[in-house]
Amino acid sequence: MSLTFRGVHADILADLTLERVAEGALSSGKTICCMWDEIDALIAEPGIWSLFARWTGDATDALLRPQLEQLLRLHDFATWTWDEKKKFYEWPNGSRAYCFGLKTQSQDPDERFGKIRGLPVSRIYISQAEQLPEDIASELSSRMRPDIEAQARGDRYRRQLTFDANPVDDDTGPSGHWLAKKFPVNNSIKGRRYFRLSLRDNAHNLPPDFIEQQERNWPPEHPKHKTMILGERGLAVSGTPIYESLFDRALHVRPVQVPSDAVLLEAFEIGKHNPVWVIATRTPSGALLLLGGLIGQGLMLEDFLPLVKQHRAQWFPMSPKIQSCIAPMGETKDGGDVQIRQTLLQTIRRAGVKFQVNDTANAPDVQLAMIEEIGGLLRRRTATREECLGVNVDPARWLTASHEGLAPLPFVAYAFEGGYTWDKHKISISHKEVRQPTEDDKYANAMHCVENIVLNFCVGRQSADERDAMLRKTREALGVADTSASYSRQAWMRS
Repeated sequence: MSLTFRGVHADILADLTLERVAEGALSSGKTICCMWDEIDALIAEPGIWSLFARWTGDATDALLRPQLEQLLRLHDFATWTWDEKKKFYEWPNGSRAYCFGLKTQSQDPDERFGKIRGLPVSRIYISQAEQLPEDIASELSSRMRPDIEAQARGDRYRRQLTFDANPVDDDTGPSGHWLAKKFPVNNSIKGRRYFRLSLRDNAHNLPPDFIEQQERNWPPEHPKHKTMILGERGLAVSGTPIYESLFDRALHVRPVQVPSDAVLLEAFEIGKHNPVWVIATRTPSGALLLLGGLIGQGLMLEDFLPLVKQHRAQWFPMSPKIQSCIAPMGETKDGGDVQIRQTLLQTIRRAGVKFQVNDTANAPDVQLAMIEEIGGLLRRRTATREECLGVNVDPARWLTASHEGLAPLPFVAYAFEGGYTWDKHKISISHKEVRQPTEDDKYANAMHCVENIVLNFCVGRQSADERDAMLRKTREALGVADTSASYSRQAWMRS
């Protein structure tokens, strides 16, 4: 009995690239296809040694080995013996397949690679490779070589390293997943190849209503649609999204128009591996528009701040006024004299940024209050029928910056869609357990910028239209002529 492979699956079976990854949606058939290819090699090249593995031993024993044995039987290659002590299958033709988890119990760095160093295998297959640490994955690429007896015989087996994985984040910068960096979707690195499998690529092997059911669970507007249905790289949602069911890309991500006299509102989140800058404005009717931003991947402020200055000048050359804010970082007052500690805030000041600081910005209860405020913006429309929160749709205004250069990444939209999640652990405030967001050094950094903009420039401040309406109402009550037309549209910023 044999299985039928077509389309992308057939391409994988025919591929000879030294290192490759098959990323795909759940139930896209990536694991079966990759394992079938490894069994083909065990049959076609007698005497070859290979490795089948997952990250943990439990997952290997409970999930990988039963599936492997099932496929071996389907492939009429079931005459194996299993060596429990040395953890390998062996066949009468001399082929051997090791099968164990790669994770070691020891915390000693010298023993971290103990299971794979010295292991002579020509082929390696890793299932659920997204769970694998980058250093272990890199070590595997130098493990492919025949055993000493095969070398003595002069046998030359085809070497290949195969990963299968669920789709990872499409961030290719230093803080991105190693699979995204090592296996770019455009296959631009010689000797490596990326395959993508969608749910529909495996439609012939699935129940008739399975795909329709999954598409109901993950419709196109859901942040997981790309990964769960299309098998594409994108936002890797883990945990409960904070703004789940509130943020709608079709409504909130849109073209934005910024008047030349608009007051720009910017925030910095620093002190992490990935500093973030977000710039916004508030419309006269009270909507908050997030205009653009940068996330620095592993950059020092000395490298990051000039990029901020450069892009701010390019994007808003005519803006007359910018107001900046940042979270507090250790500066204190003592006896009326300001005691300036040499913190990162001093670095920002030396870069020419005149910012304001709200001393309570880092408090968990204040942060929760700002999350509620932003949730309210996502729900409401202004009197002019515009959504109260907008994210610039222009991909060139949302960038990641690293030593390798700049790349578009809609990190704020991703944060709203699901990257910003609730932590599974709660925090105590005045002896009361309350929820808190997960600090992931990426999407949380971006959302802290938005929270600080709301805290410093929006909460408790009327929009220009609201101020105009109140002024007109007051003048009418006093019997004074209406002169609101001369009222400054940015007056709310000075309240």
